[in-house]
Amino acid sequence: MQKLSRYPRGFTLIELLTVIAIIGILAAIIIPTVGTVRDKAQRAVDANNLREIAKAAMIYAADNNDRLPDPNSSPAPSITGEKVYVWAGLLAKSGALTDGSLYFSKTDPKSDGTIPALVLDGADSSKNTLNADFTAKTPSIEMVGGLKMSDPATTPVAFTRGLATDGKWDNNSDGNGTSVYGEIGGYIAFLGGNVQFYQDLGATAATGKLTQGNGKLTNNILQAIPRTSTQRVYGKGGTIGTSAGTPPVAPN
Repeated sequence: MQKLSRYPRGFTLIELLTVIAIIGILAAIIIPTVGTVRDKAQRAVDANNLREIAKAAMIYAADNNDRLPDPNSSPAPSITGEKVYVWAGLLAKSGALTDGSLYFSKTDPKSDGTIPALVLDGADSSKNTLNADFTAKTPSIEMVGGLKMSDPATTPVAFTRGLATDGKWDNNSDGNGTSVYGEIGGYIAFLGGNVQFYQDLGATAATGKLTQGNGKLTNNILQAIPRTSTQRVYGKGGTIGTSAGTPPVAPN
């Protein structure tokens, strides 16, 4: 009679290699999927944050003669600093939006992983000092200053950083470019209260997805902003907006 072994048979080398290969294949399928789902979820959060920022700007306008934040106003705002941060500071000082985290995306290649909690320095009771942690970061959005509630509902209020005047978001998302999401596109919040995602704004002005003040289409966001003495696009690390402010251009 054959004696049975007390010890179970182990895996052979071929079986182990087969299992490892299967695990590798599954990982190659699952890991990118998980990353894609995570990125989409973060973009949904970013869209909601942009909506809250635009809503806060309109609340601000209700208490400021129907004018949205304007770092370029005269007399100058009591908050000092780069105007891209002053725009957010005006909202915070009014109480419309004090949360600094809404201006930053966790998937932004320019992010170092830390998100400032406040726009203003809590130690200054006058609310005229910007939080140093806030001004040390590059916002993930660009903001339009000097708008009025009477401007067209199709007027952009804020948008994802990296948009260029040709209607495209910079496709370099490795940290050396300007765009938050790379070539995927970005969001625009409008004065009408809606937030829309665009892969691009059209190949030409004739096929543009934005509306100028004269009713014509455009793919240049600077032409979709009313052209007056104080209106500017504020941003940092992007293509259109600057810390000092970029003025709109005349409609075509």
